[in-house]
Amino acid sequence: MTGAQQVIEEMTDAEVLAAFETSEDPQTRGFDEAMLTRVLASELVRARNRVAHYRTLLTSFLAEGKRYMIENIGEDLVEDGIPVKLVFTDDAEHAQSLIGDDEVVVWTEVDLLDALKQERVIQDFFSDTLEEMVPIMAG
Repeated sequence: MTGAQQVIEEMTDAEVLAAFETSEDPQTRGFDEAMLTRVLASELVRARNRVAHYRTLLTSFLAEGKRYMIENIGEDLVEDGIPVKLVFTDDAEHAQSLIGDDEVVVWTEVDLLDALKQERVIQDFFSDTLEEMVPIMAG
């Protein structure tokens, strides 16, 4: 992107296309259908991986039966010299004190289910879009 940073959601369609030096016109957009399908396939796999990750977290979370799950995405929380990746607690004050730490995600069951739901929507979008493109790629 060039120029001053704007929030993409607030940009017009023309501004988004210009910022990323592309176009709606297939002749001038800078990529072909084959490239688009490769990108969409890659993003579908990324979404599937995130869904699997969230499902694994949810399974761990539910098995522990605690109100909060703290996911360490950094290496700072150490127990016996080993980075602790998941900590489960019912201590709301402790969980709240960690919110805002860039290397820690504090999950509740509702938050985790919401993230899983959103990621499933993204996965379904890429799957559906690729299904629509199969005839284009075959022809």
